[in-house]
Amino acid sequence: MPVDYILANLLATNDRAMGALFLDESGETVDLACSDSLTPYQARIIGAYLGIYLRQLEKICARNRWGEPQQMHIEKDGLHIYAQALPEGYYVVLLQARPGMVAQAWRSLAGAVDDLHREFFET
Repeated sequence: MPVDYILANLLATNDRAMGALFLDESGETVDLACSDSLTPYQARIIGAYLGIYLRQLEKICARNRWGEPQQMHIEKDGLHIYAQALPEGYYVVLLQARPGMVAQAWRSLAGAVDDLHREFFET
C-alpha cells in the first residue's frame, strides 16, 4: 500500500483533518496529504518545526534515561498536532482543526502506523 494512499486515508477518516505527514529520521517531510484548508507549503513548515521538537524531545528522554518517545500531542488555539513514532526515527503526523475528536484521531493514527510499518519496516 503506497504511503500517499495511507496518508490520504488518514486525512479522509478524520473530521476536521487538515493534513497528514510522513516525517523521516531527520524531521523532513517524505510525503504528505492536505485538505483544502492547508497548503502543502504550510504542512511542510509545520512538519519541519515538529521535527525539531521531536528531536529535542528524543534528546531529553535519552539524557534522562526515560526511553524513546512514542507519541506527542500538541494543542494550539485552532489546531491539534498528533505525532506517532515509527521505527528508525520516522513519524506519522496528523494535523486537525479544533475542536477535534482526539480519541478517533489516535485510533486512526494507530491504523496508519500499522499500515506504514507493514509497508516500510517489515522484511
